[in-house]
Amino acid sequence: MIDEDQGIPIPLDDLTEEAWTLQLGRAAAQGGVESLRVRLATCFATTLVECLDADLKPPTKAQLKYATAIARDLNVALPGEALRFRGAMAEFLNRFVEVHKQRRRSHSHGNEADDD
Repeated sequence: MIDEDQGIPIPLDDLTEEAWTLQLGRAAAQGGVESLRVRLATCFATTLVECLDADLKPPTKAQLKYATAIARDLNVALPGEALRFRGAMAEFLNRFVEVHKQRRRSHSHGNEADDD
């Protein structure tokens, strides 16, 4: 339950409302109303993420991978907020990306000197 006090009306066109009524009736006839509720809740939860402001969405897999590499390379902690929210992740990346790039460049130049 997201918020027991907030009722959020869902605007359905006539066709979708009719289909929903048929689906609910079908589930009731088959004794599967609870499994339909679980399926609906799962779909809603997945879709709700897309309705959030961009900074409140979870970080992308690419952001997580890059941030983990930066944290490991620079020996800095990756904040919990950055692991949960894309906005905090962007702040972490913006803060450390240049230092990380400079460190990688200096390491690669150092390796080239070793090769000479």
